[in-house]
Amino acid sequence: MKQIYFLWLVVLYLSGIHSGILIAQVPKSLDSLEAYVKTYAPTDTNYVKALNRLGDLTSRKKADYSRADSLLRVSEKLALKLDFGLGVTDANIYLGSNYYLTDRPQQALEYLQKAQIMAEKYKLSPRMRAQTITNVGVAYNKLKQYEKAIETHLRSVRLQEQLNIQPRIPTTYEGLGLGLKNMTKPREAIKYFEQALALKVAAKNDYGAAITEHNIGRCYDDLNQEKEAIKHYKTALSYIPGTDYELLRADILGNIGLALRKDKRFQEAKPYLEQGLAIAIKHNNKESISGSYFDLGRFYEEQKDYKQAELYMKKALKLANEREDKVTIAEYTQGLADLYGGMKDFQQAYVYQLERNQRMDSATAIRTSAEVQRMVAKYETEKKEARIQLLQQQAKFNQQETERTRFRTNALLTGAALFLLLGGAVSAWLLNRAKLRRLEEAQQLRKQIAHDLHDEVGSTLSSISMLSGHTDTLLRQNQPESAQKMVQKIYTDARQILESIDEIIWTINPGNDSLQRIALRLQEYAQPLMESKNIKFDFQIDALLEDIPISMEVRRSLYLIGKEAINNLVKYSQATQATVRFEKNDNQLRVLIEDNGQGFDTVQQSGRTGQASMKQRAQAMGGLLEIRSIPKEGTRLILTALLT
Repeated sequence: MKQIYFLWLVVLYLSGIHSGILIAQVPKSLDSLEAYVKTYAPTDTNYVKALNRLGDLTSRKKADYSRADSLLRVSEKLALKLDFGLGVTDANIYLGSNYYLTDRPQQALEYLQKAQIMAEKYKLSPRMRAQTITNVGVAYNKLKQYEKAIETHLRSVRLQEQLNIQPRIPTTYEGLGLGLKNMTKPREAIKYFEQALALKVAAKNDYGAAITEHNIGRCYDDLNQEKEAIKHYKTALSYIPGTDYELLRADILGNIGLALRKDKRFQEAKPYLEQGLAIAIKHNNKESISGSYFDLGRFYEEQKDYKQAELYMKKALKLANEREDKVTIAEYTQGLADLYGGMKDFQQAYVYQLERNQRMDSATAIRTSAEVQRMVAKYETEKKEARIQLLQQQAKFNQQETERTRFRTNALLTGAALFLLLGGAVSAWLLNRAKLRRLEEAQQLRKQIAHDLHDEVGSTLSSISMLSGHTDTLLRQNQPESAQKMVQKIYTDARQILESIDEIIWTINPGNDSLQRIALRLQEYAQPLMESKNIKFDFQIDALLEDIPISMEVRRSLYLIGKEAINNLVKYSQATQATVRFEKNDNQLRVLIEDNGQGFDTVQQSGRTGQASMKQRAQAMGGLLEIRSIPKEGTRLILTALLT
């Protein structure tokens, strides 16, 4: 679904959160504000309020961002001269909103942070101070710094609760919903969006309600509940009168089109996608235009109209490059790689896949390294097939020539003999290469087993040997109680060795070469541990994974990652509920391990509880491990890897 977030920062002052700016002396409509500013002397605070209001409406309703910027800077300068704290704060909020709408989130964040500082400096109302904190959270969401966004919004919630600010500020809950949605927690996000919606409906804020209904629809899209998503999108449209707020309308129309496309209702989808694009072009919003181009490209790709799909996707990528939006560039480049793959143009697919890989950070690049290799393999196979076809055509031509003349027959025989010799040489080389590969695999297996035995068994056996000697000494010294403790430790270590050897044997047993067997073994390991801590445990295995084979190395890494994660969950989470889920998503394995425990700060504890080891194992198997946790809000581990 479209991920355009310019939609709702501008709702801040439409939600009724700030009553001080709209007093009777200052007009409300655009035309009356224009007349007021031209005729009223710029000497007092009412003029500042009028300029701020005019700048806001000029940005939101007319999309004249340059003039809005000029008006707001004049307002800020006059407010500072008059020492009018509310005016200074408002000017900076609207400047931040203007930068937000023109897709400059870093500058938006700076102005919104400045507004927060001004609200504290001038000791503005508690509601205003809480709102400025919320605005900063909005900017963090736009910058894709979702953990900071959630942390900031929660700080605003705590302030509102502490000072009993009524009614609560809806954009705070909206921001929490967006942060959670973007951290792939759509169900949790819906709860906060519904709180925001109730507040906006109570305040009769139709524009704000439209935005929230739209965001709820996007959450249902993420949950693949398209009919529910479309219902909320259309409700969002009903809140927008006439042609007001056209950029929001464009985004909603686009998402309706995408939801209809996912629901295979292609003829219904196309007009919505085209209407969204037309509005975006009208307002020259490059972010919205590029998103609409890409959506239409994907639409035509599904219709097998590859020429149109290629045209729209390339336009989308060009605009994304102009905006230097790295995340969007990576997404659109991957889209073109997939498109060319579907067109069987593996050379172009390979080129775009490599470009996508180069644009990603190292952690994300790991996830697609296997995709690049597969694309290379397809491309090389295509070249080999072309060569074989060429040889076959040549052989056929030579055979026809042989029937015409004896000389050509002799030449063909000579050529065939040389070809056979060459084929024999190539076959011998391939056989030797295969034999060498098998020897290398066997050698690697031997090294792995030796390494495992040394690490997991050798050190423990040494410990048992030392403890046994110490036990004899204690018995000679007539210290039976201490000796008993040593014997108990020897028993524990011996049992650990047996478990380690059992795991090694299980790992190398070819009978366990399936994802289902790994999942079942993890379930057998986890169940008694969960029961010992009274944790309600839900273990789910996608039926599509039952017969998928998997290599020994991947099997071992996957099992050890799951085992470490379950151990940490049981030991540290203090959870009452836990879930482990194995899923197949297209050609990708997704393993989810989550709990409702106390959570932790992922930055401070990144080097603890085996996180580094688990991520290294995930990298070794060509996958990616994401660890998401918020204090007091549980922990979620997501392991993704390509299925070959």
